Amino acid sequence: MATDIPETERDEVRLTLDLILLVLDWNWKTFAAKTRVNRSDVSKYRHGKRRAQPRTWQKIEAATRLPLAEVRALLPAFRRLRAVAAGRLPPARRPPAMASLPRAVGTAVEAALQGEVPLLPPPAAQRIEPPAPPPAAADRELAAELWQRLRGRTHSARLALVEETPRYQTWACAERLCHESARAAADDPKEAVHLAALALRLVEQLSGAPAWLCLLAAYVWAFIGNARRVDSDLPGAEEAFRRAWMLWKEGSAADTGLLDGSRLLDLEASLLRDQRKWAAALERLDQALAMHPSGEGRGRILLKKGTVLEQMGRYAEAVAALHEAALWIDREREPRWYFGMRFNWGVCLCHTGRHREAAALLPELRAFAGAGQRIHGIDPWRLRWLEGRIAGGLGSTAEGIAALAEARAAFAAKAIRYDEALVSLELAGLYLEQGRTAEVKGLVTTMTAVFRAQGVHEEARKALGLFRRAVELETVTLELVRRLVAFLYRAQHDPELRFEA
Repeated sequence: MATDIPETERDEVRLTLDLILLVLDWNWKTFAAKTRVNRSDVSKYRHGKRRAQPRTWQKIEAATRLPLAEVRALLPAFRRLRAVAAGRLPPARRPPAMASLPRAVGTAVEAALQGEVPLLPPPAAQRIEPPAPPPAAADRELAAELWQRLRGRTHSARLALVEETPRYQTWACAERLCHESARAAADDPKEAVHLAALALRLVEQLSGAPAWLCLLAAYVWAFIGNARRVDSDLPGAEEAFRRAWMLWKEGSAADTGLLDGSRLLDLEASLLRDQRKWAAALERLDQALAMHPSGEGRGRILLKKGTVLEQMGRYAEAVAALHEAALWIDREREPRWYFGMRFNWGVCLCHTGRHREAAALLPELRAFAGAGQRIHGIDPWRLRWLEGRIAGGLGSTAEGIAALAEARAAFAAKAIRYDEALVSLELAGLYLEQGRTAEVKGLVTTMTAVFRAQGVHEEARKALGLFRRAVELETVTLELVRRLVAFLYRAQHDPELRFEA
C-alpha cells in the first residue's frame, strides 16, 4: 500500500524517474524497453505502491548511464523549477492574488520571499564551498530558533526547507528534529516518524568528516527506531537499531560527547520492553545510567527503568527508581515526564499496599490535571482511576466506587477495553466488600462484551471467564478478585502470562 512508504521517499522516487526521462528525452515506453523494467512496476514505484529494490535501481543506472547519486543531487533544484513553472514559487515579487492561494502554497511563497528557500545555486564549477565549521554546542541555540519556524509548517514545506536551505542543514537541527520526534511519540506516532525521517534527510545533505557524519546518522537512526516502535512497526524498529549501532561503531573515533550516546541505549530499551525482553531492557538502562551520574538524562532513564520494573511486577523496586527519578526531573521543563513519574509512583505504591503514601501524591497530580496543558488524552481518567484505588485501599469504599465508576465509563466510551476490564474488576471488589452481590452480577453482565473484545487477549479472557463463572455460582471471593487484578496488571504487558486458578 502507498501508506507503507514514507511521503518523502515516494516524492524522491517520482522526481528521480521524471528527471531521468527529461534528461534523456524518453517516454515511459522507451524507458521500459531500455531498462527492462515493467511499465506497470514503474507506475507503482512512482505512486508509492511498491518500493523499488536496489537491483532495480542498478538496472536503471546501467541502462541510462546516469549516476543516480548525481541525479538525486539535482532533485532540490528540479523540485524548485517545477514549482516556479507551476506558479507556486514566484522567484521575485509577491503575486497580487496571494490571499487566494492555498495555505501550503502561500507558506512556500512566503518562505521564498523571506529568503528561506534560495534561488538555484551557481554551477558547481563556479562555486567555492567554504569548509564546514566544527560542530559545537552553541549550534543548538540556532536549531531551537529554526525549529520554531518549522513546527507550524506542513510536511512538504518542512522537507523543502530542509533540502533547499543551507541554514537548516546543520547537525544541531538534525538533533533537534530527533528530540521533537521523541516528544511527539506519545501522542502522534505518524508525526514522530515524519520528524525522524526528516532528520535523516537533513543528515544526507551535510558535508563534513565521515566519522562525525556516521555518528550523527547513528543518532538519527536510533530515533527512527523509536518512532517505528510507537507506530507498531517492531521489525522496522529492530532494523533501525541495528543500523544505529553499526554506524555508531564506525563513527566512534569522532565521539567527543557532543551527542548523547545514552539515547541509543534508553531508546532501544523501550523497544526491548515492548518485546517483553525485560532483562535486556534493564541491562541497557543500567548502561545508560552509568553514563549519567546526574542531571536530566538520569531522571529520564530512571523513569523508564521504573516503568520496566512496574511491568515486571517488581513494584517495590519500581518505587525506588521513581523516587530517585524525582530528584532529577524538572517539573517546569518536562511536565509530561514529571506527571508520568508521580503517577506511576502512586500506582506502584498502591500495588504494594502503601495507599496512604500514594494519597500524598494526589494534590500535585490534581494540580497537573487542572493545568490542562500539562497532561493529555485519557490521563485525567487514569488519575480518577488512581483516586478510586487509593480511596478503596484507605477504606473509603463509597468514594472509591464513585471514582472507579467514572473512570470505567470513560474507558468504555473510548473503547479502551483492557483498562475497562481492570477497573470493572476493581469496582467489583469494592462492591463485594459491601456485600452488594447484585451489583457484582450486574457488572458481570455488562462486562461480557469486554471479555470478547479484540483488545483483551486470550489469557486475560480466560482469567476473566473464571471470575464470571465464580459470580454465577456465587463462589466469588474478594481474594479471587485481588488475584485477578494483580494478574491482569502484569498480563497486559505479557499476554503469555498464565493465571493459576
